[in-house]
Amino acid sequence: MKTETLLENEFHYDGRGPELQRAVWFRNGVILKGFEYYNPEDVYDEENIKHLELVGIEAYSMASEEVHGNILATGDSKAAVIKAVNSPWFKQFNPSHLEGCEHYQIMFYDEIYDVICKEIKAGKGRLTDGGV
Repeated sequence: MKTETLLENEFHYDGRGPELQRAVWFRNGVILKGFEYYNPEDVYDEENIKHLELVGIEAYSMASEEVHGNILATGDSKAAVIKAVNSPWFKQFNPSHLEGCEHYQIMFYDEIYDVICKEIKAGKGRLTDGGV
């Protein structure tokens, strides 16, 4: 399986990963919309909060760092978002609803999310304040 790093400047680790502050949901908490976080060097105050928006999400899984069986980061990059090309996990799903989607692994300090979506957008501020 081939991997590609994404959003290295916006979402990265430096000995430790970005710290998840909140998972953001829509449709009354049914669908994962994205995440609000701080990068490792950020001062933890409101003006430094950042977000990732998941566009066209179809599937997700969360596991702690201690139990995730397939962390994709190699250490060659500081990026904490990895795109998995030809992922076995992606191939488990019905392809008729996945056109334009990719498997991404999003690595926070303690949590790792695997998501299948069309795109991940990074931005500043809270996702609920207008987002990207």
